[in-house]
Amino acid sequence: MDEATAANKPSSSRQAARERAFRLLAVTVTALFLAFAALGGAFFWYDRATGLLTHAHQVRAEIEGLRQSLTEAESAQRAYVLTGRARFSDQVATASADARRRYGLLQTLTADNPQQQARLSRLRALMDTRLSVIDQTMAARRAGASVAAIRIILKGEGIAAMDGVHRIAAELETEEKRLEAARIRQVNVVRRVIVASLLIFAALLALLFFKALRDISLDREAEADISEQLRRLLADRDLLLAEVNHRVKNSLQQIASVVRLQARAVEQPEAREALDKTLDRIIAVGRVHEQLYTASDGVGAFDAGRYAEGLARDLIDSLGREDIELLTQVEPVMLDVRHAVPLALILNELITNALKYGCPADRRSRITVALGTEGELLRLSVADDGDGLPNAFSPAASKSLGMRAIEALARQLGGSFEIEQPKAGARFAVVFPRSV
Repeated sequence: MDEATAANKPSSSRQAARERAFRLLAVTVTALFLAFAALGGAFFWYDRATGLLTHAHQVRAEIEGLRQSLTEAESAQRAYVLTGRARFSDQVATASADARRRYGLLQTLTADNPQQQARLSRLRALMDTRLSVIDQTMAARRAGASVAAIRIILKGEGIAAMDGVHRIAAELETEEKRLEAARIRQVNVVRRVIVASLLIFAALLALLFFKALRDISLDREAEADISEQLRRLLADRDLLLAEVNHRVKNSLQQIASVVRLQARAVEQPEAREALDKTLDRIIAVGRVHEQLYTASDGVGAFDAGRYAEGLARDLIDSLGREDIELLTQVEPVMLDVRHAVPLALILNELITNALKYGCPADRRSRITVALGTEGELLRLSVADDGDGLPNAFSPAASKSLGMRAIEALARQLGGSFEIEQPKAGARFAVVFPRSV
């Protein structure tokens, strides 16, 4: 499997996982919406059914109350006729008023039932007759005509009206019992529907839950496979880069060997010096690739501080001079590999110049290599304690290839080349940003 195919496979797996998650979310939201809609309709239906059942109970209670009120009025009337006591008269008035009130309530409660309204109309006529007989009897007794009051009672008109009231009240109650039974059945049906809906809703949630667990398990397996593929790809990439850097370093060593042989065969001092400088530059670049494949700094980065210290020691050790002291003041600065070759060449030129011009053979010398931060910038400097630079020295006016190369490499890094003349010796520095 090539790298493009391996890269596309994790992408397609992640896309499939996202599509599965989206479908699961859509199904879950739809199922929840439908379930809540069904439960809402069922509860509304149940509330209406229970309201109708309560209505039937109330109608029956008012029918029974109307019958009792008329019965109480009738009993209080007879007691008043027999005793003439005022409290029985008050009881008659209270019971009659309560009967009329309950009749009004019954009319309101049965307004949507024409059959019950017709029965109530017939009941009203009989109730008015019964109450009229009671009023006549009470009036005769108040006038002191007890015999006349008893005669009114014995006529039986009131008793017949009361029998009719009981008969119609029984019809009203029978109809309400029928309606109540039907509504009880309806409530039971609604209750079973709600229970079934809750069970279906619970089963649906359980199904979605287990499906979500299954999808999560599959996604984790896919993610583990993708992670393993990525780890293998990264390991292969690291190995490939290390192999490339190793081969480049070996190739540069071969080139350096050829240049070294050529330098030994050349008799002219100027040509030999040029070849030696070229050899140093090749070795410096080779050391960059050596660090890249031996270091564990990560792909695409290198430790510039460690490299600067190592290259300086190699260059000084290559001369075999024990009278040169090397001081390093470097920070562990991780830079992009694009900085590696320019920094290597700059550092090689600066240290070579310091060894050549700032470290005379007749005394002990010191070279200081420093790399650190300067605000938002990085600063690489090489200083010696030699005789210093000539007055008005300018790299632009210098015909030295090394000075011109340093300026060009500094511009390549997006930085600048600086020359300082301390009290003793000389100091050269390159200031550049962390990223180009």
